Amino acid sequence: MAKSKMHKPAQDADNIIKLALYIRVSTDRQAEEGYSIEVQTERLIAFSKTLDGEVSYELYIDDGFSGASLERPAMQRLVLDAKNKAITHVCVYKLDRLSRSQKDTLHLIEDVFLPNNIAFISVQESFNTSTAFGRAVVGILSVFAQLERENIYERTRSGMQKRVEAGFWPGGGGVPFGYDYDLERGILVPNSDADTVRHIYALYLKGYSLQNIANLLGLKYEKLASQIMLRKTNIGIIEYNGVEYRGQHEPIVSTEIFERAMA
Repeated sequence: MAKSKMHKPAQDADNIIKLALYIRVSTDRQAEEGYSIEVQTERLIAFSKTLDGEVSYELYIDDGFSGASLERPAMQRLVLDAKNKAITHVCVYKLDRLSRSQKDTLHLIEDVFLPNNIAFISVQESFNTSTAFGRAVVGILSVFAQLERENIYERTRSGMQKRVEAGFWPGGGGVPFGYDYDLERGILVPNSDADTVRHIYALYLKGYSLQNIANLLGLKYEKLASQIMLRKTNIGIIEYNGVEYRGQHEPIVSTEIFERAMA
């Protein structure tokens, strides 16, 4: 394979190019689309072999972390190593592997990498920040990455809104205690903890304190009993963005029992 003529990475005092190969996958779908950990690793290592001079590399892998935030273990380690000048070069397979936020991308490049004389390369887009053109392209591509992320968010939010209006659970985690989420049907289904929910209401209406209820039912703390009892999902209601919708799921308690407990 011919040596790359696109860039000449910085070297440390020992004339060794120290590459930080950053790899990220947030979902199984991304892996299926060709962004798996294995694929990114293979292509970045192959790229490192095209560079002139003595090269050493270290992998920084965030598996299952969104690119919407920099709060990722490997990313935090990368930033620390960059500030300590333990690396000379950061390399990613594709720009959005670094971040999907324009603000975060520019922060990393302009406030972390460049001040520490660290070159940044995205293999897929074929550019690097050791040139003025490369720095300009990074800014442009970051804008489009941010735009795409916002478009995806808007489409997702619109889809969730329509699902909730039809009585389906919006998904995205946060399944209430006493229910499981049936992915195929798109609704909540009472599970074995539903009896515990019923007991909370029954004991409360008999005059038991929330602390006594928590102790009797093995709940970790008093506030948990209160949080469970206040959830309107228990009577078949889904609350989304401050609005209530009639859900298609089976209620755990009747509306009468819920209202008596609230009173």
